[in-house]
Amino acid sequence: MSLFRYTEDCLESAEGRWPAEDHSLARPVERPKTIRVFRNGFLEAISRAHVVTPALWFGPVIAWAWIASPVKLGLGRTALVFGAGVLGFTLFEYLLHRFFFHGLIRFAHDKHTRFRAFMVHGYHHEFPDDKMRLVMPPMISWPLAALFAGVYFWALGPVLALPVLAGTMTGYIAYDWVHYYTHHAHPRGGIGKWMRVYHLRHHHQDPNAHYGVSSPLWDLPFGTFRSPLEKRPAPSKDAQPIASS
Repeated sequence: MSLFRYTEDCLESAEGRWPAEDHSLARPVERPKTIRVFRNGFLEAISRAHVVTPALWFGPVIAWAWIASPVKLGLGRTALVFGAGVLGFTLFEYLLHRFFFHGLIRFAHDKHTRFRAFMVHGYHHEFPDDKMRLVMPPMISWPLAALFAGVYFWALGPVLALPVLAGTMTGYIAYDWVHYYTHHAHPRGGIGKWMRVYHLRHHHQDPNAHYGVSSPLWDLPFGTFRSPLEKRPAPSKDAQPIASS
C-alpha cells in the first residue's frame, strides 16, 4: 500500500470537479473551506501548519543574527545586509508565485501535470480560506531554508550570510502573515483594506496580475500591477479564473 495515497476529494478537486457540486443532488453540499488531502493521518498532519509557526522555528535564527552580527559588522551594516535579505525574498516570492506556481497551472495539460499543479498551488485557489494550508509546513519550509542558508554561506561567507539569511526569513514570515491577513481579516479602510482587495482580485478576477502577496513592489516593474481601486465587473458564479492563468 502506497504511503502517498490521496483522498477522493483531493483527486476530484485537482480535476476541477468538487464532488459535492453534483447537480443531480437535490440539495448540493456547500464547498467547504478545507478538504482532507492525504489518507495517511501522519502525512495529513504534517502537511498543515498554523500561521504563527514560522516565527517559532525561524525566530531564533533572526534573533541570533541581531545579537551576533553587529559585533562584527556594526549595527548600520547589519541593518543594510538584513534589509537586502528582506528585499531579496520579496523578489523570490514574486518570481516563484508568477513563473513557478502559475507556470505549472498554465502548462498543466494532462491529468498528472494538473495534479502536480493542484498540489503546489491550485489547492490554494480552490480552497483559499483554508487557514492551515496558507503556510508552508516544515516538510517544505525547512529544506528550503537549508538551501538558502547553504547558498548564502557558500557565496557570502558566514559573517554576511547570517544577517542576509535572517532578512530572508523575516521576509518569509511577513509574507505568511500578510497573506493570512488578506484572507482572514476584514479591515474597513487604510492599507489593510487596500492589500486585501489587491490580493483577492488575484484570486477572483485576474490571476494573471497581482502576483505580489507581501507587497505590490515587483508587480510595478514587471508590468503586472493593477490598481485595486479600479472598478471591475464581478465575475460570474461559473467563472474559473485559475484555469486560464
